Amino acid sequence: MRDILNILETLVTEGSILSAGEIAKYPARFNKFIQNITDGRPFYTTDGEEVIINPNEATRFLELHNDPDGSKFKGALKAIVDDGRELPLSKFVKTKEFGGEGLTGQAGEIAGKESAQLKPKQIGITGQNIPSYEFGNMIVNNTILQSTPQGQAVIQMAYSIMADEDPVIPEEFRTKDNVKILKAIVDYAGEYLGVLALLYNKTRFPKKQDFLTWLGGTVDDFVLNFPEDENNNLADSFAAISNPTTSHSINISSKGTGGGAAPAISGLKIPDHIRDNPKLAGALEFIDLCKEEGTMSVAFKGMNLVHKYAPKAIPKEFRKYLPWSQSAMQVIFNNYKTFKKPGYIPLLKYYPLWENTRFTSDASDAGKLTYVVNKAVLTAMNENKAMPEFEQAIMEILDMNFIQQYTDYQGNKSGIIKFSTQWPAKLDGHITVEAKMSAGSPTSGGFSFKLSRTTAKSDYGDEEQGSESEDDVVGGMPLGGLSAAASNIVNPSNKKKEIGTRTKRK
Repeated sequence: MRDILNILETLVTEGSILSAGEIAKYPARFNKFIQNITDGRPFYTTDGEEVIINPNEATRFLELHNDPDGSKFKGALKAIVDDGRELPLSKFVKTKEFGGEGLTGQAGEIAGKESAQLKPKQIGITGQNIPSYEFGNMIVNNTILQSTPQGQAVIQMAYSIMADEDPVIPEEFRTKDNVKILKAIVDYAGEYLGVLALLYNKTRFPKKQDFLTWLGGTVDDFVLNFPEDENNNLADSFAAISNPTTSHSINISSKGTGGGAAPAISGLKIPDHIRDNPKLAGALEFIDLCKEEGTMSVAFKGMNLVHKYAPKAIPKEFRKYLPWSQSAMQVIFNNYKTFKKPGYIPLLKYYPLWENTRFTSDASDAGKLTYVVNKAVLTAMNENKAMPEFEQAIMEILDMNFIQQYTDYQGNKSGIIKFSTQWPAKLDGHITVEAKMSAGSPTSGGFSFKLSRTTAKSDYGDEEQGSESEDDVVGGMPLGGLSAAASNIVNPSNKKKEIGTRTKRK
């Protein structure tokens, strides 16, 4: 108990508590604050308590922030939490996503994923060129990892990978009380452990030799770089590897539970040979639209685009409003801007489009309409196959320059993590259009794509599916269903056995 009090005392003295002024000062932090409330994500108090802020508070805070007489989102603001209490914002821990260093508790208690200090940026390996033969040594000697129990577990897992053994998450992190730390190990540490597994041949990689031939060299020639930007357009987390001799480079997207976050379409660069393919015209227009437009415009213009190429893919209830005119969109945008202000005009004629949709926040009619339009576009693209060439276009853009590195957690019974490597992306995988949607904050998202495997089964050959138990679920997402056997993992024929470093071959 004294240890917990010491932690809380440190949080307060170092300014690691939320304040309205600090949140409002940075638009990204304010948007994240509103999004977390809307999505029902937990906040943590300086007493070590996990609470949910009432979703209706998002609308109130937006109104204060957008007040025409100057932002009123400042001072000693309070938030209503799930049990009805009013807590001052200064009662909440300022975690990493809001620019702080706050933890939600000590090891062995529930802690937020973001505060587990396991991300590449948090452990200080981003923004630098790292020779592959030094990477293992960098991980096992990392002082940030050495400073926490979960970090020490990651170090031991790195040692296992380099010794050609299966990395195992220690049993103490596989309890229900440590679900978030477990997910942090899989999702965040898995980003660089997956790359380490690639270097040490501890990943199932059927096309490895073809890949090395294309890159021109061996894994010892790799130079790694984990970008500083955690929200890179191509992937939320990836390592860029290159061969200085041939100047070839490739991005490795390291994905943990569920395939990771969807990359933004706006970050894709389209080669000329793809741009010149008339069969991909609709898909390229969709990609260009996502690159050029703001979020609310994308929803309606995206539906117009689908209507242009595949009108029958649009749900019937929307068709009488199509195509959305510029004047109609302006009315919708004005509705959002004037929400809860004098002169607000409801969008009555569009009510039938969302009357059967349940919303978790008090949103404007424009927000509700944008939500259902967004959802209809996803339905048209993913389920009704409005533009089947979209998947082809994305795959061709990714082409040979993209590796998908998967991290598979085998479940609480074994605690084992295994890795598999997919390359080239265009030969295997499935593309879906994704969108972060919130009626309460319709300007905070945008279209993206997600690359997933062609089958739900792990990429480990014809293994028997294991049974899922309650203990094999993390955060509501099944992590089991994979057998512990991995007899077909590539066994190295010329791999060095050094622990903590690789010796570069002459």
